[in-house]
Amino acid sequence: MTASPSSAMPRFSRIRRALGLMLLAALPVAGCTSAQDLGLKLPRSPEAAAATPTATRVSAPARRFTAEEPATLLVIGDSLSDGFGMLLIQRAEARGLNLRVVNRGRNSTGLARSDFYDWPGNFTGMLSALRPDFTVAHFGSNDMQSIRTAEGNVPFQTDAWDSTYKALASGIVAEASAAGSLFYLIGPAPDRNEKLNAHLDHVNPLLKEAAQENGGIYFPLAPYASGPDFSWIATTTLGDQTLTIRSGDGSHFTMRGYQMVADLILDDLVQRVPSLVPPPEQLAFMKLQ
Repeated sequence: MTASPSSAMPRFSRIRRALGLMLLAALPVAGCTSAQDLGLKLPRSPEAAAATPTATRVSAPARRFTAEEPATLLVIGDSLSDGFGMLLIQRAEARGLNLRVVNRGRNSTGLARSDFYDWPGNFTGMLSALRPDFTVAHFGSNDMQSIRTAEGNVPFQTDAWDSTYKALASGIVAEASAAGSLFYLIGPAPDRNEKLNAHLDHVNPLLKEAAQENGGIYFPLAPYASGPDFSWIATTTLGDQTLTIRSGDGSHFTMRGYQMVADLILDDLVQRVPSLVPPPEQLAFMKLQ
């Protein structure tokens, strides 16, 4: 098996993933404040409102989605994407959305090490095979290192690294946009490790430009999962509840944290594409089952 990059975050083992799925199945949806939704009930500062993605820069799919012909949402990226993907599957089903979620998040991957896992190349195949209407991606946490290219290494913490990294992200977003897949590029939340946190703070503007310049949506997590000056926080307030949203390793989210992010994404998505929400009579029927 290929060795993981030296700076990659610890992998979830199969056992830990299985336990996570067991916890996921037991997670009380009704206990999370009626939410459709969790995201809409989070306290919003002016800075958070200003950072929220807007619908003016992107084009949503034109076709109408139904239970018989649902939309497809593809999730790609690192282990954080894998966590978001698991909860996007669960929350889309719990909310009765006309949406099929395909989770292809892959632990210890990123954009820097195409020799370990080539996201641009593999995404091309996924795009062709799945033809997703929407794509959600999270990168950055494993990219605190030189970038491997066909021409050689691009040294970390250089202007060349910045331009190469942005180009890699831009290429994925542009390819999705050209295929008609509305792309959500997640802006990473802070990390408890100071060096990794500084790196994530640095790549967020690069990812923002990559998304917005290529027809995608930059979806920052900082307004909901960070303190002042992009500082790491373990908890957030929802109504009169204090939720622990970050895990003990300081990098990943808890199940409640993954659920929060999944609902935030779905909240934004259904505002852009109303046909993802079944008609009221269908929802009422579902409640009787």
